[in-house]
Amino acid sequence: MMAIGGAIGTGQFLGSTLAISLAGPAVILSYVFGAIIALLMIWALSEMSVVHPTAGSFGVYAEEYLNPYSGFVVRWTYWRAQVIAIGGEVTAAGIYTQYWLPNVPLWYFVIAYSIILIGVNAANVKAFGEFEYWFAMIKVVVIALFIILGLGVLIFGWGGMPNVGFVNWVSHQGFFPHGVWGA
Repeated sequence: MMAIGGAIGTGQFLGSTLAISLAGPAVILSYVFGAIIALLMIWALSEMSVVHPTAGSFGVYAEEYLNPYSGFVVRWTYWRAQVIAIGGEVTAAGIYTQYWLPNVPLWYFVIAYSIILIGVNAANVKAFGEFEYWFAMIKVVVIALFIILGLGVLIFGWGGMPNVGFVNWVSHQGFFPHGVWGA
């Protein structure tokens, strides 16, 4: 559950909005392509961890199978990516919170969520695990509800309005509204 929660970041909801506005319905192809790449990477990492079980994951594998410099670069790249991702996560959470409290500056929320995140990470492992599990469960349930409600509106309509169907896949300049490359 922690892996699923880590893969489904808060920023994914915010980032999906931008991707859909740029690519239209064709963004589904990008998500499918990205999922295939992620699946292939997980398979490769799984095979390496079975052959070479050790703590340190892909940093150790890069060091073992390539050279020590590669291991160093992989570890620091991973660290930098996590720092940037966590900054994006607290900023996205602040943007969502601003929908309810629009008069409060964004940086208040960013600082508050950062303090909460530091507190959770500083707690004992059991508390951290529980926190991560339940928040990952919330993300999974929300995505499942979005899919179910979206399909319900697509097929049956909403509040007396007629169903939309798949008309948006071909109207409004079609499946690729900004061309195949999104430009």
